[in-house]
Amino acid sequence: MKKTIAILIAVMLMVSCLSLTAFAAEDSEMVPVVVKVPEGWDAPNLWAWADDGTNAFAAWPGEPLEELAEGWYYIWVPNFVQNVIVNANQNTDAAIQTDGIVVEAGKEVWITVAEDKTAEVSYEAQLRGEIPAYVEKFVVHAYVPLSWKTVNMWAWSAPDGTNAFEAWPGESLVEGEDGWFTGKAPTWVNSLIVNGNEGTVQTEDITIEGKELWITVYEDLTYELSYEDPNKAVPNITVYAQVPADWTNPCCWAWSAPDGTNAFNAWPGEPLTQDGDWYAIEVPGWINSVIINANEGTVQTTDLSVEAGKNVWVVVTDPENATVSYEEPAAQATPAETEAPAPETEAPATEAPAEAPAEEGGNNTGAIVGVVAAVAVLGGGAALVMKKKKK
Repeated sequence: MKKTIAILIAVMLMVSCLSLTAFAAEDSEMVPVVVKVPEGWDAPNLWAWADDGTNAFAAWPGEPLEELAEGWYYIWVPNFVQNVIVNANQNTDAAIQTDGIVVEAGKEVWITVAEDKTAEVSYEAQLRGEIPAYVEKFVVHAYVPLSWKTVNMWAWSAPDGTNAFEAWPGESLVEGEDGWFTGKAPTWVNSLIVNGNEGTVQTEDITIEGKELWITVYEDLTYELSYEDPNKAVPNITVYAQVPADWTNPCCWAWSAPDGTNAFNAWPGEPLTQDGDWYAIEVPGWINSVIINANEGTVQTTDLSVEAGKNVWVVVTDPENATVSYEEPAAQATPAETEAPAPETEAPATEAPAEAPAEEGGNNTGAIVGVVAAVAVLGGGAALVMKKKKK
């Protein structure tokens, strides 16, 4: 009996340890980055990526930093991050950013940005107190009437009423270049209100799922809710490419400008597959910029602007020269395939004066000699006549 109890206790301890390990692994998937920025760096963001080109966030300028203390901000990033850029004042003439800052993957890091945009990196805390725990969040996009001068989001969990934010009107939403306002809410909320003008106008309570969503609010405060970007609800397109003979394993990198939303997670993008005389790949229809690259991303075209929603053909001559068209270009014929010019047609012979037919099998030499002799005789006669006149 004692042996059985001992075994049960051992099993329970193993299960307990496994649970702790699992939670530890989950927590370690995200690490904090704490940043101090100079005065005048408003609404700072962090862009982050791994050495292999994998981006931590979907689009530039990255994710907004949350305020921790005066001048200090923080954000949680995936533990694969090895490079970061701190930027601020986006969508203004005063946009500013650091160069790429190298950090150790999987470690809490503290970054102090100087006035000259240089950065000092430390792995020791620079402030007392604790960094707020990581909370998984999702993005809320809102398009509101132009009469709304400020836009906020209030979110909570129903029916228990747990609020995501401390006080009404809630989280301030930031306007992007496309006119949409964005913010984040914890994934555990299931209700929200979009409000404006310091909370004086608002939608009704909106029941939601805790994942990225888009809400369009109208003047009468009615709304439309979608879990797909209304601006990008277009069919996929195909990018076709022809590349130089020494470009091996060509790939396509594609994105939407100017917001910077990438179609693929990491450079050099996705490989193209051979399709007859062309390489081809299917990409989201909302992209408007591409780069064709090859040799593991070591050779590439310049940024190529393309029309969203249209199949596109790209002919790459060299890294600096590529042509873009929206219909398959006619195949260029090789010299051997070029049709030879038709032989010149001889002009029709005019009818010659009737002559006695030449003897069969003979030639015209005798006739020519006879003509020459006759001319000579006539010429001699003419000369004699002239001499006689001279007498």
